[in-house]
Amino acid sequence: MKPERTPMSRRPKPPPKPKTGERFIERDPVEVYCRIRPPETPNQEECVTAVDSRTVKLAPPVSCFAFRNGHAKEQQYKFRHVFSPDSTQKDVFDYVAKPLVSDVLRGKNGLLFAYGVTGSGKTHTMQGSPHDGGIVPRTLDVVFNSINEYQTKRCIFKPDGMNGFDAQCESDASSERRRIDATPIHPKTPRTPRYRRDTSGSQDSSQRIPDSSRIECIDEDNVFSIFVAYIEIYNNYIYDLLEDLSDAGPSGRLQTKILREDAQHNMYVHGCTEVEVKNPDDALEVLYKGQRRRKIAYTRLNCESSRSHSIFTIRVVQAPLDAQGEEVVTDKASMMVSQLSLVDLAGSERNNRTKAVGDRIKEAGNINNSLMTLRTCIEVLRENQMTGSSKKVPYRDSKVTHYFKNYFDGEGKVKMVVCVNPKADDYDETLPVMKFAELASEVQVQRSVQPTRQDPGLLPGRRRANQLFKEVRRRLEEEGENVKNLEVDLTPIYTLAPAWPAVSYTAETRDDVIMKLKAYLQKRIHNREKLQTELKGKILTMHTNVVEMEKENLIMKKEIMSLRSLYDDAMTKVRTLESMLLNAESVNESLQRKFTDYNNLVDECNAVREERDIAKSQGHLEKQRMKARLKSKLEIEKDKLKNDMQTKLCEQKSKMYHSQVRALQEIFLDNNQTPGHVRVPSTSDSDLHQPRQGSQSSFKQSTSDPKLNISQAFLTPDLRGPAVSNQRHRRSRSQGADIWLDHRPGQGDVLPTAGGGSQVVLQDVEILKQRDPLAVPVSKRSSDGTPKVDTTTVQERCATGIAYYGTPSHYVPSKRTKL
Repeated sequence: MKPERTPMSRRPKPPPKPKTGERFIERDPVEVYCRIRPPETPNQEECVTAVDSRTVKLAPPVSCFAFRNGHAKEQQYKFRHVFSPDSTQKDVFDYVAKPLVSDVLRGKNGLLFAYGVTGSGKTHTMQGSPHDGGIVPRTLDVVFNSINEYQTKRCIFKPDGMNGFDAQCESDASSERRRIDATPIHPKTPRTPRYRRDTSGSQDSSQRIPDSSRIECIDEDNVFSIFVAYIEIYNNYIYDLLEDLSDAGPSGRLQTKILREDAQHNMYVHGCTEVEVKNPDDALEVLYKGQRRRKIAYTRLNCESSRSHSIFTIRVVQAPLDAQGEEVVTDKASMMVSQLSLVDLAGSERNNRTKAVGDRIKEAGNINNSLMTLRTCIEVLRENQMTGSSKKVPYRDSKVTHYFKNYFDGEGKVKMVVCVNPKADDYDETLPVMKFAELASEVQVQRSVQPTRQDPGLLPGRRRANQLFKEVRRRLEEEGENVKNLEVDLTPIYTLAPAWPAVSYTAETRDDVIMKLKAYLQKRIHNREKLQTELKGKILTMHTNVVEMEKENLIMKKEIMSLRSLYDDAMTKVRTLESMLLNAESVNESLQRKFTDYNNLVDECNAVREERDIAKSQGHLEKQRMKARLKSKLEIEKDKLKNDMQTKLCEQKSKMYHSQVRALQEIFLDNNQTPGHVRVPSTSDSDLHQPRQGSQSSFKQSTSDPKLNISQAFLTPDLRGPAVSNQRHRRSRSQGADIWLDHRPGQGDVLPTAGGGSQVVLQDVEILKQRDPLAVPVSKRSSDGTPKVDTTTVQERCATGIAYYGTPSHYVPSKRTKL
């Protein structure tokens, strides 16, 4: 184990002294401007007020965090200029952006930021409205107003894909224009994100009021061409808003782009689309196309909040004319490219105020991170300049700072417009914006110098001289003069050196004058040799071009002849097709008439079918009603018939009861004819009304003789008394023998069944016994052959039968049951 060492106290290193070479480098501060948004309501509580044209006062409201923590105090911030709420869009443009437009037309780069919180007016400052344009449309108006007379034709300059441009002659440019015009254009409508609204109609060019100002002192011997590009940085990814969706990939979405460094160590977006525009309307159309694809969404602070940083770049390409003032010098070393980047930064925001969820939280986090990286880079730059240190600036931590690192390193002028919402609720967000603006105004950026390019050695005024010659030639033609052989000698435009130096000298200055003359003559000789060499090369080039043109002329003649023959064949085919078309049209008309008749017939058939269906449905309903009426009638008739049958059944049962009673009476009378001492009971006897006790239990019902099978239901309660019956047991003769068997009536209960019928439950069952036929009968017969009958026995039996059947039952059994 190593022993612990006592830490040594180190002295802080003194800040390094700035290098001597940097003392002579001219630097300019970052110009920071402040624009105060007009209040939304007249009585709105404000926390930001303009003290004068350069000072802003920030007063904390009662609802802010600083006031609750006890650290609230008024603060003042200095700016290059402060635009009050009454300032117009033109005031902002003339003071901020117009000097940048002048620089970019002279070959210098420029960068303009719009910075602030969400809803502070950044997009309005940059875009404006149709009747009052912002910085971007006014910049385009001023650029084209200044170079309108000096623009080249299309396709003279074209991007080389490496942040540079190539120039080509007029013949190549015209062929490329024809190719572009012949290519069919299939406009691709960009997809609207699901979380944003369509803003395709937010700008109306017919209501736009253009800016009429222009930049003077433009080099008249140069030609200009304007290219525009529009990109956005969304979630720290770069997207080309002008990309053709046919090349955007299988998903149909915009592909991400990467940053690269060109040969001059400038950062650029690789593969970015640059569109050549010739007037402000074309440029604004390209701008609106990109705006439709830009990511915006609804938040609680802004209904159309920008969710990305948008960068609209205007690139000016200029090159000198040749000695005749006609063609463009195609030498790449003579070209000069400058650009102006107009940046609309997304606003910083807090989630507790926007109530963002899902993708909005992710977008807000990426926006705040990129703005924090920009602040960190500004702080490191300021520290390096104030202390002379050489800390590494973290440009690569964000795509925004990485893309614009060249501007902070001295490749152009940097300006920033800080937009502020004076509403008291935005105080906590406005305070860090003010601090950042104060910090950025202290950063010094190296002053951009006029870019150098190869001097072609031509005097100015070539374009004007050529225009005057053409005007003179036109007037001579109008007067009838022959001007075919009229040529103008523009050789005086060539110059071997600048103007002669002064040759007056004294004895003291003679040596200096001789040295100046010597240097002048050497430069003149050098330019002369150079021009001679160029002349020989131009002669050879001219000869080669003439030979090639002759060859092309012959080839074109042959092509014209072949095309004429093809044209004649095509015209013949066209005439044939026209005749066929006429015939087809006539046939089509006849078929159309047939088709119309068929449709009418179909309509009629459909109408008839509908009527038939309606009649059928009505008939079905009528059948249903009739069925219901008949069913009700059937139920009524059924009930009536049932009642009649019940009545008839009751009458029939009553008749059967009376007939059975009469049969019993006859039997009783037949049995009582021989013995004279036997007493026949009458209906008035009291024992017939009150049967003896125990007779019902001992009496059993017989089923052999139907006359004795009397049900209780047959006895009606309207009888005046019990019927007279033979009080004896029923007998039946045994089959095959002359023996009589006795039967006794039994007792039982009639109960309803689950199926709706009835059943008989017997309480007493008679046991039949069979006697031996060879045995001696118990009863004896009389001398005449009739059996002897005991009068008392017969009387008891009849009384018992009558007592059993004396109580009639109203229950009607469903079927006969054998006992």
